[in-house]
Amino acid sequence: MNSICNVSTLAACAIGVLFLGACSSTRDVSEAAAIQPTGSSFTQNLHKDYVALAESELEQGDRGSARHYATKAKEAATGTSIAPDEVKSRRIGAPEDKTLTEARGRLVSALGSAEATKKPETAAKAQTMFDCWMEQQEEGWQYDDIAACRNGFDTAMAALAPEKMAAKAPEQQVVHFKFDSTELTPQSQSQMAGIVRDVKLEKPQTVQVISYTDLSGDKSYNAKLAEMRGKSIEDTLKDAGAEVVRVDARGPVEPVVDTSKPNQENRRAVIIFN
Repeated sequence: MNSICNVSTLAACAIGVLFLGACSSTRDVSEAAAIQPTGSSFTQNLHKDYVALAESELEQGDRGSARHYATKAKEAATGTSIAPDEVKSRRIGAPEDKTLTEARGRLVSALGSAEATKKPETAAKAQTMFDCWMEQQEEGWQYDDIAACRNGFDTAMAALAPEKMAAKAPEQQVVHFKFDSTELTPQSQSQMAGIVRDVKLEKPQTVQVISYTDLSGDKSYNAKLAEMRGKSIEDTLKDAGAEVVRVDARGPVEPVVDTSKPNQENRRAVIIFN
């Protein structure tokens, strides 16, 4: 038997699927919130914080994340000490993946300490804010949200295990630009969110920005482009609170990859904290 499908039928089916998905997510979050948690103070606080994350994501329209947090909230409500998300469970590129892997290691170590037993609410906050940080980092575009989750994690970790806090930000970081543009690549946009956070936390006396272009194209044009790239980074850092930003626009020189063709590795800015 041949089935007949028209455009209006397909549209109706698609709308129906979306509606059912939204209802399912809303139901999951509502069910998680309605549970009376049992177990330790730590798992009860995990339940509370994961519910808060689920409700926030649902409000923002992120049904997948809302469902994920609701599931973790339900598990925690049974008294189960569930682990923070694995870094490999998210699609996160370098260098953020290394930063998160190191942070997760510190978190797991801190959660097994006597201090975590004394401060269950803080321990739960450290875990849920880590999961939040990783989720936002994977999305990679809501920079304020990335910073808020990471700051929440750092604040909880500082209270939970100050000796396990990460070292100061690297003195030098490199970000890359799109072709013929002052706009950063998506990966470098995520990295820039971390640099902005570091400026706010560490308040460096000066920040040096060395901006480059690749070797292709007109030299005078590339020199101007390097200035514009340096200025865009300067504006971002000053908005974050950096008082002195020194820009050195070098243009089409000192290539990372020695080629006259367009090359992303050469389209870069080196950011140095002093």
